[in-house]
Amino acid sequence: MTWKRTWLPALAAIVGLVVVACPAAGEATWIRTFEGLDYGAFFDVALATDDTLLVAGTTYHPLAETTLGDVLVTKTTLQGETIWEVSYGGDATDQAFGVETTDDGGCLVLAESDSFGSGGRDLYVLRLDASGGLLWERTYGGSGTEWANDILAISGGGFLLVGESESFGESFDVYLVRIDDEGGILWEATLGDGSDNETGVAALEAEDGDLLILAGVSYPGGYAGSRRDARVFRLDADGREMWSMLYRGDVKQWPNDMAFSPDGDLVIVGIVEPIGSSQGPLDYWIAKANAVTGELIWSRTEGRQYQDDYGVAIASVPGSGYVVAGFGAGLPMLKLDEEGRLSWLRSGVPWRMSVMFGGFSILALPDGTFIVPGWEYVDRVGDDFDAILVRLGPGGQVDE
Repeated sequence: MTWKRTWLPALAAIVGLVVVACPAAGEATWIRTFEGLDYGAFFDVALATDDTLLVAGTTYHPLAETTLGDVLVTKTTLQGETIWEVSYGGDATDQAFGVETTDDGGCLVLAESDSFGSGGRDLYVLRLDASGGLLWERTYGGSGTEWANDILAISGGGFLLVGESESFGESFDVYLVRIDDEGGILWEATLGDGSDNETGVAALEAEDGDLLILAGVSYPGGYAGSRRDARVFRLDADGREMWSMLYRGDVKQWPNDMAFSPDGDLVIVGIVEPIGSSQGPLDYWIAKANAVTGELIWSRTEGRQYQDDYGVAIASVPGSGYVVAGFGAGLPMLKLDEEGRLSWLRSGVPWRMSVMFGGFSILALPDGTFIVPGWEYVDRVGDDFDAILVRLGPGGQVDE
């Protein structure tokens, strides 16, 4: 496998840093925009062992016209100041969607690649040291197409890769790969139901070592083709399926992320869309399910009346409920109490309500603030998206 490594200067092409006081947290809130051809979107963030941030994404946004792009990993301070940036990739599309820290101060990055591997697109994993140097890289998948969505550090060592694959069945199935710290495969599995398309979107590890996998389900053809549903799988530590539970509503509901509740159950967040020709705005879908049995406890929708609001990422806030990030005008943010009742729904960047933002992950910091990576839609010819990194106060906003 050949690979390309590009070191990006720490201050190159970075503009738009806004730093304002946040008295409630005792820290500053800010939005940092990474503008130019070397930046497209950030999709995940992790808190490193030295209290810095590791952010993963791509040099080109996947919705942009270009089919090129590289994996982009950035290390910043908690104030959003860049320490180093690296990009890795080949001659086609390579983009990262997940990052987990490692004990040596580095990180493991989950990406997908058209440049390397055995099929049209494969899972692409990179192990970086504390300075962003490449320690090793691996690809996973078959002769078809694989898509990457989530990475989970396992308490007993190693990592779980989560995505989807069309290499091993008649349709797309949830694709899981458990790897050790050196990238060796411990086991791999696909999860699916006949001809339905099922996408693995998120994973959690239970206290007993079982794995909980959240999947989105779509149905090819006919009336069922207008539906989207959610499914949760529970597996043992060796990847054997124990049960699965399908959640079907009267609307299209697509899951994107989940978190543990204080009582050990699952809180799921996603998107709700009406079924039919007279469709209204898209809204947040939030649901709670029993992690032991899969039984649905409650299911709710929230959203602004005349705006599309997509629930993409959720973080549990101990003693205070949950905060949800998504995309829409002004970077919509939502807060729920522990019972799932709405505390607030507001724009994270209130003075830029005319701008579309995407928040694709959310990291709750000990001081009550939140880090959200994503993109900003800027509508420039050939360069429609800029990567952003935002630090929001406990109230879910960058204070003006």
